[in-house]
Amino acid sequence: KKEEPVENSDDTIDYIAKENMFVCEMDIAPAFYGVLIGKNAEAKQKLEQDTNTQLIFPRRDESGTVKIRGRNKANVQSARTRIEIIIDRNRQIQPFTHFLSIPICQSSSSLTTNFKKNYEEFKKNVLEKCSNERGVTTELFQQASKLHLTVATLVLLSKSEIDFIKDTLQDCTKSLLQQFMSTDKERFIVKLKGLEFMNDDPSFVDVLYAKVQLVDETNKNRLQAFLDSLNEELSSTGLMKQKFERIKLHVTLMNSLLRKDDTGILEAQKTARGRVKNQERESFDAKNIMRLFGQFDFGQIELSDLHLSIMHQPDRQAGYYGCETKISLKPIN
Repeated sequence: KKEEPVENSDDTIDYIAKENMFVCEMDIAPAFYGVLIGKNAEAKQKLEQDTNTQLIFPRRDESGTVKIRGRNKANVQSARTRIEIIIDRNRQIQPFTHFLSIPICQSSSSLTTNFKKNYEEFKKNVLEKCSNERGVTTELFQQASKLHLTVATLVLLSKSEIDFIKDTLQDCTKSLLQQFMSTDKERFIVKLKGLEFMNDDPSFVDVLYAKVQLVDETNKNRLQAFLDSLNEELSSTGLMKQKFERIKLHVTLMNSLLRKDDTGILEAQKTARGRVKNQERESFDAKNIMRLFGQFDFGQIELSDLHLSIMHQPDRQAGYYGCETKISLKPIN
């Protein structure tokens, strides 16, 4: 039986009669051992004293589970709950390791070819007409091959956590596709038209993105509902970095982080909570970009695959991000 990460755990607490002892095994990523044990094992000792249990961690050269042992079942449950809370709190301050993405330019379809042409035309026109604006340079533009929708960011710190998310994705995507894409006519064809930015002042913009809308006269909300439902399923695992009730459908085109790093993401890892210090960004003036190109039509694209993308492993051959697993967004027959 494959063990699940603690945050989604339904592990039973076993009773060992010959020892008169209750035992619970937790599959915990070694990255969390430090915070659970603490300096000079002080955190471990306090948790043991508070719950009247014994915690046993694998040795440095061993892999395995963390065991909680106690004479009283309620004490073991209490220790397990305390550990879950500590892990969840610390997961939120870790830089994210993976993100769920939908690539925009990874297929060879005519729609993709046309979109790439329009995107390069947009880039050329912006640089021709707006390069005198403060901060507007070619480095701001994301590479066409890396354009994507971000669905979720995750902190996955062990193979079992990665495997668990892969299985969860396969299962819930299958059931959600049956609900939201029951026929070939319901594939996710989207229109990318119009620009928006992340803050209130067009003179000081860090992220400029294209708006995304499903091409579906009968139910324009179908893609939104699919992604929100997927996001909700992933939230329940406890492995997500940020939790939003509603996914913002957008494709980032220009990002001030790209000046320093062509992924536009790695710089964002520098602070404890994965946020970027203000001085590390150099904003740009997007007033004229919005005035001249605010309704730019990039064309249509089919959202054909869902990727569990890896932060620090680019796929140089594809020009995209490394991938743990890929799921086709097509009707389930």
